[in-house]
Amino acid sequence: MSRDYSDKEYVKVFRKMIRWEWYTDINTKVLFLHCLLKANWKPGSWHGYKYERGQFITSLPTLANETGLTIRQVRTALTHLKSTGEVTDKIYSKFRIITVNSYDEFQTSDRQNGRQVTGKRQASDRQATVEEEYKEYKEEKEGKKIVRPSAYNPFAGMRRARDG
Repeated sequence: MSRDYSDKEYVKVFRKMIRWEWYTDINTKVLFLHCLLKANWKPGSWHGYKYERGQFITSLPTLANETGLTIRQVRTALTHLKSTGEVTDKIYSKFRIITVNSYDEFQTSDRQNGRQVTGKRQASDRQATVEEEYKEYKEEKEGKKIVRPSAYNPFAGMRRARDG
């Protein structure tokens, strides 16, 4: 059930999550984020049990160990998440398969317009960002006023606009 993740694997979390009804319940929020991180992005199987995209195989003791919560806290948080439809689970004798129901809302596929996003595209996007940052730095050094925020520091533009 445990798996090593590479530095290139990630999940998306929308800022609108701060308006989510369980956001202020620390244990429920921790468990939901953990479920997003653990959910598989493609179908597979484990010991003959199949799982789909957005599902993962676990147990209450495993979730407690991985999140730092007690089994009772995990059980309560899981009850919260199930009551509002964030997750569902199928319980077996020694494990359960948890489904993050909104997985596809959070995690879009790696395809855009039916095409696979390539490393070249991602690299060119990063290069464009670096070039934009350098241009902003150069303009600032030459004394030009810049009011647009930096991609790396969203508050930089606010500071520059105020200084002028």
